[in-house]
Amino acid sequence: MTLPIPPSAIQWLNLFSVFFIIGLAAGSFVVALMVYYSYRYRSRNGGTKSKVDSTLFRTRAREAIILASLSAILLLSLAVVSVRITTDIHNYPSLSESLLIDVTAFQWNFKFTYPNNVTTVGECRIPTGKPIVFNVTSSDVMHNFGLPDFRLKIDAIPGRYNTVWIEIPSLEGNTNATYQIRCYELCGIGHTYMIASLVVMQPADFNLWLSTAANKTGG
Repeated sequence: MTLPIPPSAIQWLNLFSVFFIIGLAAGSFVVALMVYYSYRYRSRNGGTKSKVDSTLFRTRAREAIILASLSAILLLSLAVVSVRITTDIHNYPSLSESLLIDVTAFQWNFKFTYPNNVTTVGECRIPTGKPIVFNVTSSDVMHNFGLPDFRLKIDAIPGRYNTVWIEIPSLEGNTNATYQIRCYELCGIGHTYMIASLVVMQPADFNLWLSTAANKTGG
């Protein structure tokens, strides 16, 4: 099945598209100006040297001010858009509305601990339609908790907790969706194989799994 595109990935894609389109337009404009001025002020065989026109300097100064102002407005607009999107991604919802999962990275896997003390290694299960907040740390060396399909990652540092959140609004039908979790920090000889699974489930299926796992562990 085709995996649903997470909202965070869509936000990053939209931001990239804005930068790409504006960058392409600005680059095309600059190249067009270069071609125009190269042709207009090209050297002509047998031509006489043009006299210095005092108004030319005022014209060039005015053009420079206009271009600098447009560049400043453009960069400021991109900064505002970037801040708005990244703020939405990094500021997670209140914990009362979310599912908090503690993530402990170690050589060379990830351990996930749920609020009812259910613990899994190498696989994290989450429900749809609910914000999931990952509280990430490490038990040995520096790692990185990466969700490539979500375009998100966060450092896992010993003795410190970093948070990142995700949400999958819905899934079609009664199927589950499995995403990949990777470590993006070189952490030793087994770094390449430090991969876990993120299984997105229907809420009813997730609740059943969580309660069954809690009963098995005595939670």
